[in-house]
Amino acid sequence: MDTAHHLIDLYGYWAVFAWTFVEGESVFIAAAALAAAGIMEPWKVIFAAAGGAFLGHLVFFALGRWRGMQIIRAVPFLYRHYDKANKILDHYANWSIFIFQYLYGTRLISAILFGCSSIDFKRFFILQIINCLSWAFIVYLGGHLLGLAAIAIMNRYGVEGLVITIVAITLLAIAVYFKYGHHHVVRKLGDNDGGKTGG
Repeated sequence: MDTAHHLIDLYGYWAVFAWTFVEGESVFIAAAALAAAGIMEPWKVIFAAAGGAFLGHLVFFALGRWRGMQIIRAVPFLYRHYDKANKILDHYANWSIFIFQYLYGTRLISAILFGCSSIDFKRFFILQIINCLSWAFIVYLGGHLLGLAAIAIMNRYGVEGLVITIVAITLLAIAVYFKYGHHHVVRKLGDNDGGKTGG
């Protein structure tokens, strides 16, 4: 157990930083849950996540300034999300920096698109500070609450009860996602685009 704590102290915060630099909240949420158990420091987790996301956005913004569309066309993952990200940027220009932060799969492509756009770097820089810090606090709170719930379940029902609960919640989340998530958002954006064109 002491070895595990030592490894978390050495690499845990760097793992959060690296994961949020690229994409996704899974490691961040896990770290927040560990913080709820007293294994990691909450403020270190929050700032590691915010710092990783912020630096990632700046790097991909710079890539967008350099050779944005060439990079997008060359990377299948980015090109696959290009149309969705471009619609959001077009429809919600003033709020799109904040919207992209919560839409999985669009964070990197959006930073490159902002680099391709006419947005001033200083404005992008300031908005990303606000965006990444607010996102980090919100996601941390969710992970922390999950950690507290996991501790309560494990204390009452043991490890088996915790595993069953996690599996059930995962299956429920997948079902909700496919019913109301990604495709629903894309369909709504498509409808809005069609209405705008028709008008």
